[in-house]
Amino acid sequence: MNSSVASNEAGDSPAKKVVDAVVAVDTMPMPPMTEEDEHVSVVLWEATVTGRRLIDEMINLGSYTCANNGHETEFNEYVMPYGKLPLNVIRNYNLRIVDTGRYRMLKEIRNNKMLKSKSEVAACNDFATWLCNLHQSAPDKKIILVFFEPRNSKILQLFQALERYRLFDDVKKILLGCVNGWDLLRQQVHELRDEHRMVLKALSDHHLSRDTPLESALQRAQAVYKILQKVHGGRINVAALKEHLITCDSMVDQVKNIKEELIKESQWRPVFADMFRQGIKSRRRAGFLRHLLVESGITYANVCEIYKDKKDDGLVELVKDKIKGKNEADVEELIKLLNQHMVQPDRNMRRGSARRGPRTRSLCVSELDKLTIKNEEENNNEPATVKSQTPVVSTEAP
Repeated sequence: MNSSVASNEAGDSPAKKVVDAVVAVDTMPMPPMTEEDEHVSVVLWEATVTGRRLIDEMINLGSYTCANNGHETEFNEYVMPYGKLPLNVIRNYNLRIVDTGRYRMLKEIRNNKMLKSKSEVAACNDFATWLCNLHQSAPDKKIILVFFEPRNSKILQLFQALERYRLFDDVKKILLGCVNGWDLLRQQVHELRDEHRMVLKALSDHHLSRDTPLESALQRAQAVYKILQKVHGGRINVAALKEHLITCDSMVDQVKNIKEELIKESQWRPVFADMFRQGIKSRRRAGFLRHLLVESGITYANVCEIYKDKKDDGLVELVKDKIKGKNEADVEELIKLLNQHMVQPDRNMRRGSARRGPRTRSLCVSELDKLTIKNEEENNNEPATVKSQTPVVSTEAP
């Protein structure tokens, strides 16, 4: 048990004990290294993004490293996104976009301060230049880029941008590889029930202090660097980093594989379009069934050809032959969806472009309102009497 929890047991309240027990992460510090690898320098990288997909945008890029003599080198730049900021980014990272009509600016909500931002091309170019200058200061050292996230989403967005703007070849010469710091620190957690505590806020509260700022990408990179130093006994264990090293080429290959899977999934859009327009459960179900089709290797063109030749029997044979070892209910539902689509393949799957009509009356109405509505409906249903009127003809001369 940690010292913080032990002190709470001495005189704090039971509620305080529970809070500290949840925040604390039982990590065993690694023994300090006797010899430091002089041919490797560790750089922490972090980013603020609008989402976890490849089409999402990076808003803030930050990096941090510390030399042996204690000299700190920092990189922090903001990127102006094309779209609007999602609500979670505004709340978690204290950012918003100010649109004056002529131009747009990034603004810190808490400090009411305008931030200098650049385009994604300029920010990636500056980051590659910063890495080159860092390498030129120590030409005999290769750089290990460490990031912290449970899913490799932010780092893949970075490598996608570097490859898009033709900066990958220059960065590849400098980088030895990448390491996921989340996986590295996760090995220090002994029990599986402690995995949900592997968030940066909980780790910084336990290893650093509760007042550690984590809003900008640079602040998060500094926090992860100091946490790694403390867990590894005062100095980052380069040998442990090399065991979890991911090459730059494998990162680019992951980006290409994700794009290929997205292309394969897009061909099934007409089949699952109606399910994706429904609630969250239907969307998750549609994504799961679509993944089964992509994983089995069935293509939309093959389904169309087989349906023309053998109709429903051909679809049943194709799906059951390709998808094996799965739940029978999932396979039957998949066959049913394909049959329904093939009966009307040319049906318009797009939403109507008309605006949404006015909202209906709420169901939570009182008895008096119900009586009033009923009387109005009865009066409206009565046949209307139309009085006959004779046209009036003017006899006066013009």
